[in-house]
Amino acid sequence: MLLLGNLISHYIPVGIPGSIWGLLLLFLGLTTHVIHLEWIYFGSSLLIRYMAVLFVPVSVGIIKYYDLLVAQWKVLLIPNILSTVLTLLVIAFIGNYLFYKQSFSHKRKKSIGKDAIFKQTKVLLCSMQFIFIPV
Repeated sequence: MLLLGNLISHYIPVGIPGSIWGLLLLFLGLTTHVIHLEWIYFGSSLLIRYMAVLFVPVSVGIIKYYDLLVAQWKVLLIPNILSTVLTLLVIAFIGNYLFYKQSFSHKRKKSIGKDAIFKQTKVLLCSMQFIFIPV
């Protein structure tokens, strides 16, 4: 997938790195079941197990260039905060729109129905518990 991602980033120069293209291709392959989970399970579980070790170079870089980061904190921090807030707002508005869209009304009804059934079952179990308490 990384090789295909690098080829895509080479032939479509939009500023997205090949590794991101590769992750998108992997995601699409997994969701469409073109790539089976069993094929990548061992390698991915190995990477997840040692993920903390993979962050060591980043931590060393932060320590090494600490003075540069402190000198340029406004240039680094302000865009990160603004992009995070913008992303949260966009996701909130899209989620709100999709939640109130007609196609999701059946899921709300199912959710409300499950809550009502759970509450009825809980009341029934509580009442049964009071009945079967030995005196």
